[in-house]
Amino acid sequence: MSVENEITAELARQNAEIDNLMREEQGLPHVLAAGFHGGLSALMKVAYLLAVLFAVAIFYCGYRFFTATTDQLYWGVLLLLAVQMQVGTKLWIWLESQRAGTLRELKKMQLALARLQRPPKA
Repeated sequence: MSVENEITAELARQNAEIDNLMREEQGLPHVLAAGFHGGLSALMKVAYLLAVLFAVAIFYCGYRFFTATTDQLYWGVLLLLAVQMQVGTKLWIWLESQRAGTLRELKKMQLALARLQRPPKA
């Protein structure tokens, strides 16, 4: 077997490995679930609870805002605050999920590099 054929075969094998890794964990559910598999999983659960509570507050404040006759400004301000807190909470959840996914990918790369640096078995 010539050197060129060996290189082609090795590149094809590496491409197949990369394709398998990319197929493993794609999709939004896997990305969002990644946050629950790290050191901050308890904090992630609290953040999801806060997101649900802020969603309830948004609907309640919105209802009170549209049905109020005298204190519409009060409910409008509370509605805007609840929306801002919801946005902040969801942004933190998304960033934490992305951080966990990035760390997992870095670990996969470290393992792949360590595998490549090992001497080939005879």
